[in-house]
Amino acid sequence: MLEGFWIRNFKSLKQVGIGTAFPQFVYVEDPASVLPFDLGATTLLTGLSGSGKSSVLDAFSFVSDCYRHGIDYACGKRGGYETIYSHGGKGTISFGFHYRQPNEPVAATYAVSIGYVRNKAPYIDSELIAYRNGKESFPIAFLQNSQKTIRYLAPDEQISGAELTCIEFTDLKHLGLAALESHPKYPVWASLRNLFENWSTDDFHIETTSGLDTTQMKFHENPRGHKLSQLINYFVNKFGDDAESEINRLAASIPNLESVLIDCTNRERPLLSFVMEGISIPIPISHLSEATIRLFSYVLRLEESTPAPLITFDNPENGLDRIHNWFLSELLRKFDVSAPHGSQLLLTTHSAELADVSHPQNVWIFGRDQSGFTIVERAADLIPPSENPNEPKNLESNWFSSMFGDRI
Repeated sequence: MLEGFWIRNFKSLKQVGIGTAFPQFVYVEDPASVLPFDLGATTLLTGLSGSGKSSVLDAFSFVSDCYRHGIDYACGKRGGYETIYSHGGKGTISFGFHYRQPNEPVAATYAVSIGYVRNKAPYIDSELIAYRNGKESFPIAFLQNSQKTIRYLAPDEQISGAELTCIEFTDLKHLGLAALESHPKYPVWASLRNLFENWSTDDFHIETTSGLDTTQMKFHENPRGHKLSQLINYFVNKFGDDAESEINRLAASIPNLESVLIDCTNRERPLLSFVMEGISIPIPISHLSEATIRLFSYVLRLEESTPAPLITFDNPENGLDRIHNWFLSELLRKFDVSAPHGSQLLLTTHSAELADVSHPQNVWIFGRDQSGFTIVERAADLIPPSENPNEPKNLESNWFSSMFGDRI
């Protein structure tokens, strides 16, 4: 479970922290008044257009690309390092993730910094894993010395050269985390790798092809793919002959949809079609409304038996009518209450209705400072306290619409 994350010098996100990292990046007269809050099953990012919400999702996708394909690919995909670096920023582009394993009392921290030399190429400046191993009182740290291109394993809180056990990596283009072998003494390595390999980032494509993509996934590639056809193919490979019944079990609640048919007669190009209410002939996916296809993909990703450890949606309400938007709200509410342990949803939205069904502690409002950089506030910290501090805040069902509707 992610408890928080921070991002520095990435696009408009010059210095942003959410969750446990939040107090480190805000100015308050009394730091004790802003307590860390671990992220729950659902985290909603809202605010005016251009305030940096989608950049947060792209930051996750960027780190995922670094893990799977290397630094050059991740930067080149976005136009180069100088394009994504915060104008006027200082230091490197860096990301940090606070992460807790099930039944572990202390969270782990993974951080990576990407440096750049003008007219040359980006490189890994530093990389760190720090956590407390079981009941032992000292943290284990894994980092890189950018001068010697060596990463280290440190068995002491005071990290110094004399105390470091060296693990040599001479590759400055690929994350060491991707190269680490699983180790029974350090289970957090495997957990972090699972997070990076399996999170479902929102460069997901709702294509309207009738066939499924049977292309083999590359090493470290997300098993669910980045296309709806790949996601269906993932279900086919996972459930075999039961794939159609499993997909129909998940999609049964979608408005106006009766069933989904998967025709695998042609194994090179299986076909996907939908039976809609009042229409006897199955409809190929290429003739289906985009709203129904979008809801279909949301349901599959949120309600599968073992969903991805992290799922991101960027403005999922786009293209949905009132009924579909209500269904999406209920879907998010259900996920927030009953999500399998270890699975989380991070989404951006301009829909006050989606924010209304969320808890104020899970809603973060984005804005811009005078320099044009992103600032973040948690909705729960902006709501006036009740007269009796011992009583919970009694919020109306439209709490966000009535208090913050003008901020989106």
